[in-house]
Amino acid sequence: MTPPAAALQMHPTTAAPHVTVRSDLLGPIVVPATSLLAFDAGLFGFPECRSFVLVPTAREGLFWLQSADHAALAFLLVDPFTACDGYAVDLNAGDLHDLRASASSDVAVLAIVTLPGNRTDKPTANFQGPLAINLSASRGKQLAIGDNQYGVRYEIELPG
Repeated sequence: MTPPAAALQMHPTTAAPHVTVRSDLLGPIVVPATSLLAFDAGLFGFPECRSFVLVPTAREGLFWLQSADHAALAFLLVDPFTACDGYAVDLNAGDLHDLRASASSDVAVLAIVTLPGNRTDKPTANFQGPLAINLSASRGKQLAIGDNQYGVRYEIELPG
């Protein structure tokens, strides 16, 4: 599996048309139209949200996934391979097909973070339902890993 830092390099664009994605959290985000990520099945709990933009944060290994469909919907994502020693994901042929990827090295995997309501609690990450993203094909998919030992609320330390 490719570490997100390698697979998530924002590809340079030429004179591609740009779109503005509205975000209640991040403000307006102007991106090349080709950088909109298509999640054909949406995300678990949000099947109607199928278009997103990935926005790097100032901290390495953290990203925002902003819905282009709903300005109020944004997810904090973390690189699970740096947040958890021993974490692994195996992509099957169906996953690669859905992501229009020829190899798993074309795909980055990120986990959705839940921030705690109480400052004394740790954030958690969903390592059982990570997101697989192929930036070069502008495709994303949420995976469902049945035998994952880490679960949907694995306590993590945020990078940075």
